[in-house]
Amino acid sequence: MPLSLPMLTPLLTPVLALLGLGLTIGAVLGFVAKKFRLENDPVVETINNLLPQTQCGQCGYPGCKPYAEAIAAGDAINKCPPGGETTINQLADLLNIPALPLDESYGHPEVKKVAFIREAECIGCAKCIPACPVDAILGAPKYMHTVIESECTGCDLCIEPCPVDCIDLLPLEPYAAPIKTVAELNEEEILVCINCALCVDECPVDILPHELYWACRGNDLASAETLKLMHCIECGKCDRVCPSNIPLVEYYQATMQSLNTQQADKKQAGKAKQRFELHQQRMEKLKIEEEQRRQKRAELAKKGPRSQTRDTILAALERVKSKKKPS
Repeated sequence: MPLSLPMLTPLLTPVLALLGLGLTIGAVLGFVAKKFRLENDPVVETINNLLPQTQCGQCGYPGCKPYAEAIAAGDAINKCPPGGETTINQLADLLNIPALPLDESYGHPEVKKVAFIREAECIGCAKCIPACPVDAILGAPKYMHTVIESECTGCDLCIEPCPVDCIDLLPLEPYAAPIKTVAELNEEEILVCINCALCVDECPVDILPHELYWACRGNDLASAETLKLMHCIECGKCDRVCPSNIPLVEYYQATMQSLNTQQADKKQAGKAKQRFELHQQRMEKLKIEEEQRRQKRAELAKKGPRSQTRDTILAALERVKSKKKPS
């Protein structure tokens, strides 16, 4: 017996209701996905911010961002020689995994270096410019090149492309006068702080010198900053009243230098990260433009020499017309 429309109505109603519900939920989920879509994985971004942003490729990846993505996917955290032990410890704390010693097959930690071009020997070939991942080299074809020292990360990627070997990596000279480090101070034979707090009463800027001493002695930069280390004016009053004769100001100076270095490195890393991203965008744009030129040449080749000449003449006339300004 064939089914009539009145017989199908009780079946169609729930089916259509479910279909409508499904479409509504799908539309809502699509809107939410578009509205709250994350441009970047926050875990990858956090990892990337801890890396030194030298973009040197020693880890085996073409930049710090790809290595951050690999770490987020489970790769080892000990492949970054420029970051060294500090970066490994920070990554271990972030990911809640054991800190590993640096894998020295990828390189050894070195003092910060910058590239230097012996300008008298530079032939202006411009091969080093695209090799620099942070665009820290200024120059043009057949003209002398130079390095922007403040932007160079010391990655050494510009050295190999240079055909005349006129680029050197030189240690970056510190601007600050050398002072004793916390490690050197800890090796000296000094009496232990007895927490008498005499230094607290003498401090003209109302910080806690004895607590600050323990933070500095342990090289705990975060705690030292919280205890207002940078408010210290290095007057030396705490030194003079300390019954243990601890060189408190020297500890503060050493830790201030470490803190300033850390902050400068973070700032430099942020700038290098931004310049690397702009470099990648520029290189991608050049790649697209070169592909467009290649396709145009191929099209002209198909038309034949006469057509190429005609098209070239027409293009030249169009350029002349566009340059002429209306009187």
